[in-house]
Amino acid sequence: MESPQLVGVHLGTASVHVDVYSTDGERLAGGEAPVAEQTTLAWERALHEAAPALPQTGIGSVASTSGTAVLVDKYGEPVFPPQMYFDSAPEQASKLQDLDLSDLSINQNIAFSPTSPLPKILKLRAEYPDKFQTVEWILSPTTWLLYRLRFDASTPWRDIETDWTNALKFGADVTTPLPTWFESLFETLDLPRSLFPAIRPPGSFIGVADGQLAERTGFDGIKLFQGLTDGNASVLANGGVKPGDFSITFGASSVVKYVSESVSPHPALYYHRHPIDGYLPGASFDTGNLLRWFFDRILNCTPERGLELARQVPSGHGYEMFLKGNRSPFFDADVAGSLLGLNYDNSLSTEEVHGRLARGLITGIILTEWTYISLVEEHFETDIDRVLVINDGTPTLDGNYDWWNTLRASIWDRPVVEMEPRTTAGAVMAPALITSIYSDVETAAENLLRERDVIEPDPSVGADFDTQKETYFDRWRDIAEFYQRE
Repeated sequence: MESPQLVGVHLGTASVHVDVYSTDGERLAGGEAPVAEQTTLAWERALHEAAPALPQTGIGSVASTSGTAVLVDKYGEPVFPPQMYFDSAPEQASKLQDLDLSDLSINQNIAFSPTSPLPKILKLRAEYPDKFQTVEWILSPTTWLLYRLRFDASTPWRDIETDWTNALKFGADVTTPLPTWFESLFETLDLPRSLFPAIRPPGSFIGVADGQLAERTGFDGIKLFQGLTDGNASVLANGGVKPGDFSITFGASSVVKYVSESVSPHPALYYHRHPIDGYLPGASFDTGNLLRWFFDRILNCTPERGLELARQVPSGHGYEMFLKGNRSPFFDADVAGSLLGLNYDNSLSTEEVHGRLARGLITGIILTEWTYISLVEEHFETDIDRVLVINDGTPTLDGNYDWWNTLRASIWDRPVVEMEPRTTAGAVMAPALITSIYSDVETAAENLLRERDVIEPDPSVGADFDTQKETYFDRWRDIAEFYQRE
């Protein structure tokens, strides 16, 4: 009998990726298409353009952005435009943050953030009460796309379920054996719990793709399984599969995740339930987007040119830079960043100054990422002996990040394992385990994932940062303490 093929979809904000894998991890086919605008119609069009020739039968799943809400009627048609993860409702978030709901303490900052789904949902209800009455389901993009593929356009959507990674930011308790909704939260908000799907493990079976969208895109006949947030799919693609694994996925932001066996609260961490087993304490903070903005608006150059300027600066000669503290390392978005260490030196050319600024920003990103290595080691009383890294969707130099990851390894003083970006493979790992294609998660990772390189620390480079690394986290604390006094 022929082995089933695995079909992974990544519905991102900029593009849609569709990849087909064999069970030994060979990428058999793939496609990508840009997302023209953030509408469900544009998502469907991008999926149609991205989808390669698909197998007649196979196993499929989806990963998409966390924190985005799609409010639909009983046929899955949008009542409002998608409320994207970057949209904000600060007034409603402020009211939510004033609620006394102690049972939400572990992830309260996530559920009540201005960019989380609940504040935006409440804003829509307040501004469009009549229209809101026609909403039948409130879903993540992952869940919406899976059921759009599952159902015919004339079929009412019933018995909708979602995975626990996408449920988190909508108000789910992920600390119970089977994650469930915080019923007290929905009662307090007078928000019908029936609008939200039942929560199931990632990889749970949904049904066979059978709708018009499935027929147009070639998905008809594919067995559909519950998906993930793209952050969680990236964790799996990055090799974060067993307790003790520590990964950083660098794209629009730096997504830091550690695999733990239990929950141990910390104000700088929020908790996902691991898609397969255990928990994922972690954080994320703007880095890739900041880098592009910095090169474009301040240095007036392309990202590739900015990175080349940074590469040419010797270790230890970049200007010191602190990144804004949104979720890092004190979970306080109001702790603004500081640009320090500028030296008045007329002997430097404009290009050399730009290079030092670029180098300083990249070093600041690496040091900010390092604060989480240090935090996790201290908080969980563990030693992180290597860091799994994916550089995804960011500008490159000659197609690689060797110099950047050598700098990372040297500052962090531990090997960096550079993984191939395979978010779509991460999306299908849980279904492949549930259907017994693989006997355990290690076997699944061995087959589906790929290491690009293992980069060892360079002691001569690391020595340039010994003093700066020792003081960086202390300076962050000083900034936070000063802000709190104000």
